[in-house]
Parts: sequence; structure tokens; C-alpha cells
Amino acid sequence: MTMPLGLSIASHSGLPPAGVGAVAQAAELAGFGAVFVAEGHGDALALCHPVAAATRQVRIGTAITNAALRPPVLAAKTAAQLDHASGGRLVLGLGVANTVMNARFGIEPFPPLTMIEEYTAVVRSVLGGSTGGYRGRVFRAGMVPLDSPPVRADLPVYLAALGPRMLELAGRIADGVILNLMTPAQAGEAARTVRAAALAAGRDPASVEVACVVHCRVADDGADGRAAAAAAARGIVPSYVLHPAAPRLFGELDGGPSLRAARERVLAGDRAGAAALVPQQVADGFVAHGSADEVLERVAQYQAAGVDLPVLFPVPAGGDWGYEKTIAALAGKVLR
Repeated sequence: MTMPLGLSIASHSGLPPAGVGAVAQAAELAGFGAVFVAEGHGDALALCHPVAAATRQVRIGTAITNAALRPPVLAAKTAAQLDHASGGRLVLGLGVANTVMNARFGIEPFPPLTMIEEYTAVVRSVLGGSTGGYRGRVFRAGMVPLDSPPVRADLPVYLAALGPRMLELAGRIADGVILNLMTPAQAGEAARTVRAAALAAGRDPASVEVACVVHCRVADDGADGRAAAAAAARGIVPSYVLHPAAPRLFGELDGGPSLRAARERVLAGDRAGAAALVPQQVADGFVAHGSADEVLERVAQYQAAGVDLPVLFPVPAGGDWGYEKTIAALAGKVLR
């Protein structure tokens, strides 16, 4: 089984910039078609520089960077530089994160739909060399000359989306959408929402790429290895249980297992205790784990549901993120 795949490297993985570049290079050599950086407490756009320097063909980008952390003009200027550095390979993946995470950074709540729509418009205004600038309800920017013209004035902008209104916005204005924390069935429904919105806006639905971050853990051989991979899948859930969309995405609103006890442990600062309280079926919903073939079989379900580009996001086990293991296990089984 072969399929086009992307790889996502966590900015909070602890890898130094050179290590991020080395992982990206290995992914390119193994046949991955895209390498993204996920923004946690690091700077995903900054870490695209070593990815660009270490690769020659793969698309590079952010999946995603938190738009609330940087003004749109700065994001556009940085994106233009990265597109130059990579020879026109950058994908600017933007998101609004969530109120829980943004509060940690001292960011006050804001209207996410209006904010990201205007943010995207400012970025495109700067990259396109608009002489009129931009005037909106949230953002205002005059003409912003770049030191040199961007490689692509139409540099692709992708939006992270989980809920129906953000999915519809992505279908109307974005070049692509980045899904996350979804089962194959949920991702398929999201893809249909995006494409319907694109069609309603008079766009070609096929012009909006649907990417989906798929958390994964390739297991070591034997029963102990499989058990460790399953535990790693459960261990990633506490990172998301406080997300406002978690009850819907993790099935609690549909009568699935409650994550209340796990949330209480997270709020108490006990991530390990929270992971022990996560039902395996919740983790299995959005984490592909097992042998390399089992991971690929699970990922193939996302493609069958309508995802154009599954993006693998290895989850850590015992401090090991498993990038090298994942890449080596899938080498020769992915298509660029």
C-alpha cells in the first residue's frame, strides 16, 4: 500500500533547529510529499527555516501557526522570506488556536471567524503588493512594500478548522483546510462541508485541498510494543481534553465515554494520571497505532473518506517522539 503523506514535526518536541531539519530531510528521502511544523510553545514559522534549508522538493509549511500570536503583516513578510528560501514551496497554515491556549499567552478572547478572515485578507494584500492596503473591523494596514517581490503573490494560505462555521469559511476563502482530532468519518463529513461551501461561493471544490493531521504511533514488535503504542495514544488525549471542541470531537456529546475524570486530573496538573483515565476507544478514534501496515490501513480510511493529504503526527512515548522510527517504517510506502 502506497499513498501521498505529509509529516508534522512538533515545535515542542525538544528537537533543536538542526534536528528539525534532519527529520525533514529524512522524510523527504523516504518519499513524504510535505513536511509541516506544528506550533505548540515554539515558533513554527521560525522552524520552517531549517526545514527549507534541509529539503529540496517537499512542500513545507505550518500546520498550524497561531495567528493570534503575530500581526498579519509580520506573518506575510515572514512567509514571503520563507517562500524565497524554499524556492516557492511554502504553505502558510493559519489557525486561531483556542481560548484555553490563548489565555496562557495573555491573549484576550476575540471573534475567531472575523479575525481569521480579515487576517487572511491582510496577508494576501501584502503578498499581492496591494497599493490600497486593507481596512477591516479587526485589522487595518497601509501599503507594505516587501524588500523583494514574493516568489508567489498567490502563496497558498490554509486554515485550521474543526467546527462547521470555520470549515465553511475555509471553503469560501482558503486554498486549503487543515483538520485535526477527527475520526475518518468526522474528517469525511468536514471535507464535504468544505467542498459544499467552496461550490456555493462559486469556486472549484477540488481547488481547496483537504489535509488532516493524523496522530500516530508505530509500535515495536511484540505484545509489549503494541501495548506501549496504545498507551502512547491514550497519553496524547490529555493535551486536548480542555479544548472547547473536545466533547464533540471525542464523542462525549453522542453518548460516548466521559472524559470528566481526565479533565479534572489535567486541571490538577496530573497529566500522567489523566492519561490513565482515558478510555482506549477515545484515543483509537483519532490516533493510528500498531504496525506500519496497520497505521497505513488506518490512514487510508481518511483518504477514502475524502481527505486529500493525511499528515502524520507521531505522538511521544517515554519522551521519544519516534520521528526516525516512523519515517523508517514507512519509507517506500509513501508517494510524493
